[in-house]
Order: sequence, then structure tokens, then C-alpha cells
Amino acid sequence: EIIFAGWVVLALREREYRPKFSWVLGSVFVFIVSIGLADIFSENSFKSFWSNFERMEGFVGMLHFALLFVVAGSVLKTQSIWNKLLATNVGVSLIMAIYSFFQIAGKITINQGGVRVDGTLGNASYLGIYMVFSIFIAAILFMRSRVLWQRSVLGIIAVLNLVVLYYTATRGAILGFLGGALITLVYLSLKSEKGDKIRKVAVGIILGIIVFVGLFFAVKDTQFVKTSPVLSRFSSLSVSEIQTQGRYFVWPIAWKGFLERPILGWGQESFNFVFNKHFNPKMYGQEPWFDRTHNVILDWLVAGGLLGLLSYVSMFGAVLLYIKKADEKFLTKEDKAIMLGLLSAYVFHNLFVFDQIVSYMLFFMILAYVHSHSPESNPKLWEKVSNWFSGVSTPDSKRPVVEAFVVIILLGSLYYVVYKPLDHNKNLIKSLIASTQGQIDNIEVYKKPVQSYTLGFSESLEHTSTSVVSNLANTSISNEFKQELLAVVDKGFQKQLERSPNDARYRLFYASFLAKFGLYDRALEQINISKELSPNKQGIAFERVNILLAKGDAEGSLSEAKRAYELEPNYDEAKFVYALTALSVGKTDTYNSLIETIPADKIIFDDRFISILASRNEYDKVISIVNTRIQRDPNKLEHRITLAAAYLQAGKRNEAIRVIEEIIKLDPSFKERGEYYINEIKAGRNP
Repeated sequence: EIIFAGWVVLALREREYRPKFSWVLGSVFVFIVSIGLADIFSENSFKSFWSNFERMEGFVGMLHFALLFVVAGSVLKTQSIWNKLLATNVGVSLIMAIYSFFQIAGKITINQGGVRVDGTLGNASYLGIYMVFSIFIAAILFMRSRVLWQRSVLGIIAVLNLVVLYYTATRGAILGFLGGALITLVYLSLKSEKGDKIRKVAVGIILGIIVFVGLFFAVKDTQFVKTSPVLSRFSSLSVSEIQTQGRYFVWPIAWKGFLERPILGWGQESFNFVFNKHFNPKMYGQEPWFDRTHNVILDWLVAGGLLGLLSYVSMFGAVLLYIKKADEKFLTKEDKAIMLGLLSAYVFHNLFVFDQIVSYMLFFMILAYVHSHSPESNPKLWEKVSNWFSGVSTPDSKRPVVEAFVVIILLGSLYYVVYKPLDHNKNLIKSLIASTQGQIDNIEVYKKPVQSYTLGFSESLEHTSTSVVSNLANTSISNEFKQELLAVVDKGFQKQLERSPNDARYRLFYASFLAKFGLYDRALEQINISKELSPNKQGIAFERVNILLAKGDAEGSLSEAKRAYELEPNYDEAKFVYALTALSVGKTDTYNSLIETIPADKIIFDDRFISILASRNEYDKVISIVNTRIQRDPNKLEHRITLAAAYLQAGKRNEAIRVIEEIIKLDPSFKERGEYYINEIKAGRNP
């Protein structure tokens, strides 16, 4: 915001810093307008414009990237200045690489867990494409430099980034890089003169890559490759593996969404509506809430329809046009080759993942780079716009008024676009910390995140209604506090559903929240709407079963459990829920026929099964199951506590005391609490 406002003032004063016309600029403008129209008619226009804390995209994000493009393309006039900016990016990538090497060495925690490094970006895929951009940018500077030490440093950084790219194990980024590198080398070999050194090097590296790929296929079934966390991800690629991935199910869903709204699509951040509506029950092993298709073509088809996708593709088309036609004084042969390779790698990567802030920033900077290197070409319409702009800026008397207006707009932007969301984010974090630490003396801490409808409101509502409420479900908390929190969150859900009435996800959360407070009639109303919006999602059916059971509707709960099971009979959880529901409503024949095929561990270690048996006063079965738990997991004291409680409920008070004494021996820190329980039991009370 600050940089753009500064540029507006500069452009008003100095004609040379006003944007020139290029088809790259035109394509960016068409893209922003197209997506803006799609967002206006979105299913949830607020979220389409603002996005959320997790993605930070939406139209506001796109607008920021476009403004970055305009300023960089207008102000960075010389190759020397561009070299400094690109070199800065390469320098930052070195810092990221060093951080990543500490992750590889186990000195810094990998944010996602596992072995795939993610740097400071929190996602291995994000780091992968960042490194791809950085390697190609280092290559541009390497080819431009004629200083040995600079080339040496750039070469070392590129190699380090390549190592980090390998350890991200991001298949799309790595394969994209290899493909992009091949395109760069092929271009250089075809466009270079015979006998040219660069041609010989290019051909040599091409042959090296071909040999490397051939060797990999030759050894892909060896133990070394199979035990490698990175190489095994490539050796395991097959049709059968693809059929187990989310993309296999999500891409057809996205296509259905496009066919429903083919012109302007659903708006940004609206794929969840399509996903919920057309959810495939066979996706039970995948994450339950997809908000991206993991394919950039389908993402823009859903978000912006055909118009949005064509405008997005037009940006690449404009860049390719200038790469093809640009004179050597604007873009050298090496520039063109590396740019073609970079764009190819980026496109390939985006066919299997999706864009995010880091890749968008780098992509729009590359667009600005090509735009700034394009020859002057100002059509008549652009000349009229420029002349009007010049007329506004010429009179000195008008400048202070216009510049004051720019400052006012800037201050408004800083407040509404930066400060308010940041403050909201901080309030959410405070409420989460207070909840996990049991700080329940200040209701205002929990109110703030769900009162102001701004960026992050939906996430705040989700966290407050799930994790915060769950942590507050403590008998020591006063009913007055709970009722006040209920009223605040209830009002928040009404705000959310006012803006987005067709969001099955928030209908489900609302139903679950109401059920926690015993408001089963209202909860059933919400879960029924959620079911209509997403009829095939088993998670919604499970919550509906719970609510119907709580209301005492045995027939309805069993019917819903059966429906969830029949959506996909191979889903063990659906089968288990059906079996538990049958047991809880007394349909033992149905229960017995289902329970035989459920894995033993799921039965033994699932507390829901214990709870239902206890509710049926079948304590002997509870005791038997818990004893099996202890045999399989003897170090977990919670199992013995459950066993003591089961003995107590079964009236076997001496056995309960014996188990508590065993716990005290195993964990002396439990002594004070355990002795209290023993004294209570001996006194004839149930602690």
C-alpha cells in the first residue's frame, strides 16, 4: 500500500515513471477485471474478496499482486536495477536454504512433520516452487554477469537451492524443474551458433539429464530407492497410486462445478461449495474439506469460469509473445531460454498443486520484468489515458489536493486492509491461548474474535465453536459464563450464515456447537440443511446420528447410520458408527452382523464403544476390553483409570481400589489423587 501510494505521487509528478503499454500489462488488467466480476457474483462475495488467514488470496490479494506488477514494471527502468532486485531475491533464497539445511540436520523442526523440508513457509510444496523460481533467477543473473566471483557465488547458491528442492520431495516442482531445464537447454542448443561453447554445454547437460532419468528407471525398484524418503515418492508413481489421491476425486468434481457456472464461475475461495455439493463418498480416506482443486487450470475454471481461465492464460501468452519477438537489446537469447524454462516449470508444477502468496509474488515480478523489457508500444487509447493523466498532474495548484487524497486513501487502506485483520488475528490467538491455559475469568477475550465481521471472522468462529468450547467444557465453569459464550457464538453463526447460507461446513459446525449445549432441536434443523447441501458427506451424517440419538429418536438415528454406511460400505468408520448405533438402540442382530468384520483394534481402543457398553450396564464386557487395552499398551495409565472406574460402576469396589494402588506404584505423582479416590471408595462414595 505504501509503495503504491508513493508511486502514484511520483507518477503524477514525473511522466517517465508512468506505465507504458504492453500486452503483458493489458493481460494483467483483463485478468483482474475478469476475476473481480466473478467475485462480485460469487456464492460468498465477502470471502471471495478477502479470502481467509490460511490463504490470504481473494480479490484483495490479486489486487496487491497487480499493484506490485504496475509499480515494478514502471519504476525499475534499467537492467542494473532489476539485477539488484533479482540478486536480493537470490540472497534471501540462500537464507532460506540455510534454514532448510538445519531442518534436514534435525536442528530445526519441520513445520509439517515428517522429512519433507518446508523452510519458514510451512509447506514443502510452497518451498519447492520458491526454490524453482530462485534457481532460474540465479541462472538469469549468472548468464548476465561477467565477473568470476559473482558467477561463483550464484552457482553455489543455485546448487544449494537445488539440494533443498530435492529434500522438499515435491514431485510437481522437481519434475517441473527438470522439464523447464530441458526446455531452456534445448532452446539454447537450437538458437546458438554451431561450435558455440554454450551450445556444447547445453547438449552435454541434456544428455546428462537423459542418462540420469534412464538410470533412475533402471534402479527404481532397488532397496536403496525404496527406502529413500525422496526417491521412493518418484518410484512409487503409478496409476494405482493416483487413484488413491485426492486429485483423482477432486478434479471430476471441479469439472462438474465449471459446467454449472461456465462463464464467470463461482468466484474465488468458492470451490468448497462445489466440493460439498458433489462430494464423492469414496473420498473417506482424504481430508474432508477441500478448498482447492490442486490444479491451476481447474482452480481458475471454478473461480472465474471460462472468462477467468482465458484471462489467466492470456498473461502467459503475452509473455511468450514478447519472448518470441523481443529484440536482443531487450531480452538476450539466454534471458529468453531461461524465462521459457522457468514458465514451463511453473506451469507444470501448478498442474498438480496451486498458487499461493510466494509463487504469486514471484510470478508477477517475472511478468513485470518482461513488461519493463518490452519495447515502447502505446496505442491511441493508451495515449489518451496518458494525456488525461498528464492534464491532471500538470497544474502545480492541483498537486497538493491530489496528493492529500492519495494519503487519505492510503491511511484508509492501512487501517481496513492491514490493521483490522491483524488485530482480529491477534484477538483470535489470545482466545486460543486463554482456552488452552484454562483462563476463563474474562469473557471479553472470547467475544472479540467473533464480534467484528472482517477478514478471519469465519476461522475465528470455527476455532471458538470447536476447540475453545471443547476446552471450556468443564464442570468448574459457571453456567453464567457458558450461557454468555453461547449467546456470543450463536450470534456469530447467524452472521456467518446470513452471508453464506449455502455453506454446509458452517451449518455442520453450528449444529455441533448447539448440540454441545443441549439445544438438539435447533441443532437438528442446522444439520438437516447441511445434509441437503452436501448429501454424500459421511461426516455430516455421523453428526446427525449423534443428534438424533441425543433426542431419543432411535429409528431415525439407525436409519441415518445405515444411509452413511451404504454411501460407501468399504469405509470402516461408517460401518463402526452403524454398528454402535444399532447396539445403542438395541438392534443386536444388526450389531452382531457388522461388528465381526470391523478390525479388533478399532473396537478395543475406541472409547465410544466403551461408553455404549457402560450405558447398557454391560460392565463385564467393559472390564474385559479395558484389560485387553492394558495388555497391549501397559504404559498408558489412562487405561487403568478407566478400568478402576468400570470396576466401581460394576460394584466391585475392592477391585477398583486394587487397580488404583497399582497406578500409584507405577506413577508416584498420582499418589495424592489416588489416595483421595481410595478414601472416597472406602467411605461408600463414588468419586
